Amino acid sequence: MLFVRCLTQVRSSRQTTVSVAGLVILVIALGAGPMSGIVRRAASIPQTAQGLEGFVNAANALITPALVAMAAVAPLGCIVGAGATMFGSRRGMVMIGASLGTLIFLGAVKGIVA
Repeated sequence: MLFVRCLTQVRSSRQTTVSVAGLVILVIALGAGPMSGIVRRAASIPQTAQGLEGFVNAANALITPALVAMAAVAPLGCIVGAGATMFGSRRGMVMIGASLGTLIFLGAVKGIVA
């Protein structure tokens, strides 16, 4: 019984260590300055844009490629969902709904931002 309790505590400390390490890596990645510059150039956001204007420009520039990519992937999701439904899976309709729902959501965001 004592051996099992020790293994449980070791496992818990390992999980805690991995979680803390992941959090530290995330904070370091988010604090990296060049990353924001890369996104700013890719989205063609002007340097003078601040506040809500910068957010709207960034959203408008980034949503168009996402909408194009989702429009390319949505039919594949629908085909896979139809095949899964045909073979008796209950998840097939969920796949179809998720594909079309994401496409509609991105289209709505594009309409709101524009």
